[in-house]
Amino acid sequence: MEKIKIGTIVNAVALRGEVKVYHFSDYKERFEELEEVIVERKGKGKTYRIEKVRYQKGMVILKFEGVDDRNAAEALKESDIM
Repeated sequence: MEKIKIGTIVNAVALRGEVKVYHFSDYKERFEELEEVIVERKGKGKTYRIEKVRYQKGMVILKFEGVDDRNAAEALKESDIM
């Protein structure tokens, strides 16, 4: 299966486990159409189910299932979204 990089996690947002994503296309609404994504860092990937999508100043804010606090969200910083 070929993977396509659609964004990069740049930071954690607030305390609820949300992450801020820099998206690589003009169609940022694509995240609303996806049920899950692969978050990859240093060649290792893990699949996350998307719970919530919102937007803030041109960035995509995602809430993943199982990522419930700021520490867990910060651990995903600088990861690619496939």
